[in-house]
Amino acid sequence: MDKHLIFYAMFIPSMILFFWGMWFRVSLYLQGTLEGAEGLAPWGKLRILLGRGWKGFWKRPCWYLRTLVVEVLFHRRLFNQSFFRWLAHTLLVFGFIATFVVDMIKGFTTGYLVEWSRSIPFFAFAHAFETGRIRPFLDFSLEFFSFLILAGCVLAIIRRFFIRPDQLRTEEEDIVTLLFILYLELSGFLIEGYRIAHPEVVTNQVYMANFTPLSANNWISFFGYFLSLFMKGINLNPHFLWYAHVIPSLVWIVYIPHSKLLHIFTSSVTVIADRAKEKLQA
Repeated sequence: MDKHLIFYAMFIPSMILFFWGMWFRVSLYLQGTLEGAEGLAPWGKLRILLGRGWKGFWKRPCWYLRTLVVEVLFHRRLFNQSFFRWLAHTLLVFGFIATFVVDMIKGFTTGYLVEWSRSIPFFAFAHAFETGRIRPFLDFSLEFFSFLILAGCVLAIIRRFFIRPDQLRTEEEDIVTLLFILYLELSGFLIEGYRIAHPEVVTNQVYMANFTPLSANNWISFFGYFLSLFMKGINLNPHFLWYAHVIPSLVWIVYIPHSKLLHIFTSSVTVIADRAKEKLQA
């Protein structure tokens, strides 16, 4: 069966469950009182909050962007508390966001626009993302940001299980979350390394071929290329490798709204709202 069909048969329900979980959590937060929106349903309160946020952003766009970068992405206050904790946190959060953005660009251009270009010449520029000059930059960026996640995860594990600061409390969910991230990153690099070591995997379209075309710059994917040096004489089932990475990744997406990872979204909103209040009171 075509891998695209299999993937989307799993991906679409996963995204539905993800957004349902996100709305469930947001609706719980909106049960509280909101000034100027008393008696409204959660959906009405959300519209008011989004409207206020949109107007506030355009009044001071530079301030909001600076706050997003300094306070949310690079968490300045956490840096002042603990450099080690800040480093692990920043590598994870920035790595996740950057990897998501690059992966969406790469997937959309090489997976969709390239296909559409066959019937719509306007999209012919997308070939630069698949095999042209832009492709090496995408490969390196995706590799680099994914490696940041892996490094951040390792640092977090070291801090939580070996350094163990006195104020740190480790719960089962913390263990599951870190091990889950570690598995997803390592399994992703393993697939990449195996694909580089065995070009026939792409030639035979074992994976989603449009998303993983042959590249003349495999060394740019430095960690996957490093692993490939040890996998050239090893034969594994590439279908199993694909399922062993994709299925847990989709489970991970569904799990996010019900885990502590939700704070990646909620803390961003909270930090910006708090800084906006501080600025108004100053």
